[in-house]
Amino acid sequence: MSQRSGLSTAATLARLALRGAGRMLKPRSLGPAAGPAFERKMTTLVADPAVAPLVKEMRCVTLRPDEGWQDTGIDIEPGDEVTVLAAGGFWASRPLNLGFGAGIGLWLRAGAGHAICKTPGNASTVTTAEGGPLQIVAKPPGEWADESGTFDPAFPRVGLTGEIGACLILWRGPALAGLEAMARAGDHEGLVARALEEARNPVPPPPGWRYLWRLGDGRIFREAQSREGHSICCHTSGDVGILQFPADFPLTENTQLRWRWKVDRLPCDLPEDIQPTHDYLSIAVEYDNGQDLTYMWSSSLAEGTIFRCPLPYWDQVETHWVLRSNAADLGRWLEEERPLRADYAAAIGTPPARITRVWLIAVSVFQRREGICEYAGIELADGDRVLKIL
Repeated sequence: MSQRSGLSTAATLARLALRGAGRMLKPRSLGPAAGPAFERKMTTLVADPAVAPLVKEMRCVTLRPDEGWQDTGIDIEPGDEVTVLAAGGFWASRPLNLGFGAGIGLWLRAGAGHAICKTPGNASTVTTAEGGPLQIVAKPPGEWADESGTFDPAFPRVGLTGEIGACLILWRGPALAGLEAMARAGDHEGLVARALEEARNPVPPPPGWRYLWRLGDGRIFREAQSREGHSICCHTSGDVGILQFPADFPLTENTQLRWRWKVDRLPCDLPEDIQPTHDYLSIAVEYDNGQDLTYMWSSSLAEGTIFRCPLPYWDQVETHWVLRSNAADLGRWLEEERPLRADYAAAIGTPPARITRVWLIAVSVFQRREGICEYAGIELADGDRVLKIL
């Protein structure tokens, strides 16, 4: 397995620092600013005579990186529709321009012990599955001990600065009607318009696929029809998501993963094997021992490079294999076929017995750039046995 040299890491960090210094004069924001102006505008819009009768409850809360779950003072019932409009974000390093906005870090639940859900963006509506006191927290994606929102003590949230402001609106009826009225009353930094567009044109995951709970739902992947036939399009920009398909399949010497993909734009132009630059697009296979092996596109690493994921938690379960890195292949449909048992042995060690899932992964949260790709023809095969996934 390839190991990242200290010199290579230092070189990548130096390039990041130079970029950060260049942006000090024109910094990239994390989205609309949190604070009193945001809260005043949200309060004014909700109080509009055409909007207020459609609102059951509304609260504005301020969320900071060192805080846990916060009670909103709103009680919800199963099936309620709650719109969350949010501004601000948290910074990990301003000099390196590393931070995340409210679009990827807001989580909700109906009280302690209930399942968590993430808002797909900073202007989103969720339909509640459970009833209870609505709670909210802002945190980086992935650092959970369980699906009810217990914080993993192995990953304390330290070193983050900033704040997120969130306006939570519990509607009396459908959120769409309320957002249409709210949009007629005005807007703030385009938040209402985005929430209305999402309500009118939701982006559900493709049939049979679901987002990994640990990272939460998103709008990254969508079903499509292309010249390749049935496909899944991926568009990521300053966010992160893993789409999963259940695939109980034996792992033998002959087991193959086959797929076609077309990568139009990569979300990073630096080596992706350290945390601040770990933005990438890939397809992955999860095994019955909890490990996963991802086949990724890289902007800078040599094809055949293998490395352990540099992110906390993921460094225990995930390994990356750079399958493609030739810029001349961007924008072209490519056919792939991988011998999974041999690849696992080469990249990780003694192979397990079975495959459990196939993943599609998109990460653009660190550099906050855009990544675009498309997948088709995904299947697992072992001789005459074929499991068609896409």
